[in-house]
Amino acid sequence: MFLIQTMNFYPLLFEQRLLEKVWGGHSIHAWKYGKHSDQPIGESWEIFSGNCIVNGEYAGSTLQELIAKFPFEMTGRNSLEEFPLLVKLLDAKEWLSVQVHPDDALAFELEGEQRGKTECWYILEAEEGACIQYDLKQHCTTECYAESIQQNKPKDCLNYLPVQAGDIIYVPAGTVHAIGPGIMLYELQQTSDTTYRLYDWDRMGLDGMPRELHIEKGLKCSRPGAGRFPYPLQEVQSIQGNLVQPLIREQYFQLDLVTIGKEAFSLSLNGKASLLTNIGSQAVQVNYNDTMVILPKATSAFLPAALELITICSEDRNQDTTILIASEHVR
Repeated sequence: MFLIQTMNFYPLLFEQRLLEKVWGGHSIHAWKYGKHSDQPIGESWEIFSGNCIVNGEYAGSTLQELIAKFPFEMTGRNSLEEFPLLVKLLDAKEWLSVQVHPDDALAFELEGEQRGKTECWYILEAEEGACIQYDLKQHCTTECYAESIQQNKPKDCLNYLPVQAGDIIYVPAGTVHAIGPGIMLYELQQTSDTTYRLYDWDRMGLDGMPRELHIEKGLKCSRPGAGRFPYPLQEVQSIQGNLVQPLIREQYFQLDLVTIGKEAFSLSLNGKASLLTNIGSQAVQVNYNDTMVILPKATSAFLPAALELITICSEDRNQDTTILIASEHVR
């Protein structure tokens, strides 16, 4: 029996980690801060184990330090392991590398790591004509793809798909993929940064040198046909006057899109942590135990399992706003 000390826990806000990338743009920085960055920012790591908390009693600690101190209250599990989910924002001004991630078994075999990398994307913005590279062409096997790489024709087997704002893309481990130019997206993934590049569009990295490719390991991980596009969506639910669209229900995580109207949205955590990202045009109020935390637009919060029940509402009740809510998927 574990005692949950609800009074000591609250929605955690973080200092995001902004990463410069050769393929990055300026949309993330502009969305967050209203101005362009000097550097090409490709990623904002919104919620991950190394995030530094910036609000409340635990400011200055990292998320994982707090989980190590209060594992059950933070996650609903009595485990000191690294938190298994990671939330990012990505901005692609140019193509990301064609890449693939290992599953759990291959991550351990090839790198000695405890987990692989399955992920999903929610498209926030997409320019007209934007597309992604997703999987191999139909009937193209891993052996065919290996042959095309050996013949210096690495693009011959690649499959491309048009995308637009609001699309959800599920990218299970083993899916060869790349994000195309003119796309900003939200990414939910297993906590892993193991990436095998198969092709990098014949360009130089930020240091002026070609970036490393990982052909042998990448081909070993590739599983053509593992992904599904379009991803099958469940019906939209109307809850307390708010609209809830279930986006993903898979082995490692689940993700919902919530459109908040005039009424507050009540979220029961059901004994597990939730990851909240405000993708709307205005700040939202996160209320718990007669206390409130303001979550600005384009920011994220970790909701400890000990909170049990929170309510979320728009600062301006006359304008709808949207949030994404992620958590581990408990079947």
